[in-house]
Amino acid sequence: MNISQRRLHYLYESARLGTMRAAGEKLDVAPSSISRQIAELESELGTPLVERGRRRLKLTEAGELAFQYYKDRCAQQEAFLSHVKELQSLTTGKIAVAVGEAFISERFSDTLQNYMQRYPGISVGVSVSSTNEVVRLVSDDEAHFGMIFDTSRDPKVRSRVHLPQPMKVVVHRSHPLAGKALVELAELGQYTVGLLDGAYRIRQMIEQSEQEQGIFFTPHLATSSLALLRGFINSGIGVSLLPDLVVGKELAEGRFVTIPTDSPTLNSTQISLVTRSGRQLPIAAFKFMQHVEEYFRKLAPRA
Repeated sequence: MNISQRRLHYLYESARLGTMRAAGEKLDVAPSSISRQIAELESELGTPLVERGRRRLKLTEAGELAFQYYKDRCAQQEAFLSHVKELQSLTTGKIAVAVGEAFISERFSDTLQNYMQRYPGISVGVSVSSTNEVVRLVSDDEAHFGMIFDTSRDPKVRSRVHLPQPMKVVVHRSHPLAGKALVELAELGQYTVGLLDGAYRIRQMIEQSEQEQGIFFTPHLATSSLALLRGFINSGIGVSLLPDLVVGKELAEGRFVTIPTDSPTLNSTQISLVTRSGRQLPIAAFKFMQHVEEYFRKLAPRA
């Protein structure tokens, strides 16, 4: 059976955008034509692909299979064409990467610049997003790979590399807690605490630890800005809970100190480099991912 790729494309865009009208606007095709082509694809395959009578398009089980088949085929074609055109040398190409803000550092910037100097014809787009959004971008093939705090719970995304990165109490070296070997979470209620807001996976892990220990933090500062949180700690009065990678520069300079906690949850957190399961990356993206893997493996936890 020779399945019409155009009809599959119409089905894919309709499902991705939610309606045939939205797909028609994107593809500059009348919605009625898209509906007709999807109906012909259903006739061709001998099974319904969409559930009728809904406002937003919902795929049947067979429709989900067709959607994934077309998505995989597009990714394979992208990889194949990339290999054919750039087998001998990486001269052109576009890479999309999604990362959590915690990974943006001088070391990551150096990794990016080294790659771009080596392959000047490659353009790289870096999206800085929450863990959930990074996973979505990777899952939907809007990013070739991503870096997240913790591990992905999406079965469509796999961890290519994952490393321990425990969350610790972070203070300025002059803070009273700086000399301790271990801090109990309950102790932090005595200090001026600043935390990332709930959009961050880091904060969600802290909340999980609070529930496990039956305590509740009322932060003096809640923010979505890592830069603001670093400044808060640097003032000497602020205390926070973060993985070492977020304050790597300050630790290297000796300004900050990190102390382990008594929380099993915070002591077992990880970072992950993720890709969509089954996706073959274009050469440019694969080579860059190899560079990033080297950077990633250097994010070893401090003792």
